[in-house]
Amino acid sequence: MELRSEDVEMNKPAKARINFKKGEVELEGSEQFVEGQLANIDAIADYIALLSTNNSLDEESIVEQEEIAAVAEVEQEKLASTSERELQAPNTFGEWLHRFKDDISDLEKALITAYYVQKQSSQNDFKTSEVNKSLLEHGIKLSNPSRSLQNLSKKKLFFQTRKDGKLKYMRVSSDGVNHLQLLRR
Repeated sequence: MELRSEDVEMNKPAKARINFKKGEVELEGSEQFVEGQLANIDAIADYIALLSTNNSLDEESIVEQEEIAAVAEVEQEKLASTSERELQAPNTFGEWLHRFKDDISDLEKALITAYYVQKQSSQNDFKTSEVNKSLLEHGIKLSNPSRSLQNLSKKKLFFQTRKDGKLKYMRVSSDGVNHLQLLRR
């Protein structure tokens, strides 16, 4: 916002205070000054809204990333102490799937597939879309694969490792690995 000397009467001080976090504008001064600034209030309000939205998203994103990192660190420690080393995924999905019991639920099929996709990934994590794609490629039809993965996450069999925009990357947790051990033939 620009204040010009001709807008301000010489005998009255003028003040403009803007609180970006709260989206507040406070104007003090001559009637001419205040009226002149009110003419620009829509532009000022739009600018304040833009700045406050960007700041809050950045703060939320930072907090969310810190929370994700904290959970991932705890899970990594748990995974190191589990018998994940015994659960090596072969190069082909068919060999991998054959290692498990025949009478498994859709949730368990999703967990098995997610772990396989994770182990094939260079980042050791997976996206829901990758698991869905792998299930379809191997002729495994689940009623709702995305919901199955959400349910597994709620049961703490997955945890989020990172987030890229709206895209979430997950990893099978130590509880998930233990459940996979129970499903083996």
